[in-house]
Amino acid sequence: MSKALFGTHALPPAVQLLDEVQRLRARVAELEEALAAAEAAAAAAEPGRTDADSVHAPAGH
Repeated sequence: MSKALFGTHALPPAVQLLDEVQRLRARVAELEEALAAAEAAAAAAEPGRTDADSVHAPAGH
């Protein structure tokens, strides 16, 4: 009967949560790479700028 209510391919909530966490971690990594590329481009555009001028998030976040 549960198949009728939830469909034959329903995932348990824990599996769905793990999939979502994995997807979000991949997205964060993608955004961190984009940020690093943007900071590098900005640094190249401003020759007097140093890495100390940019703001960095704490490690592990």
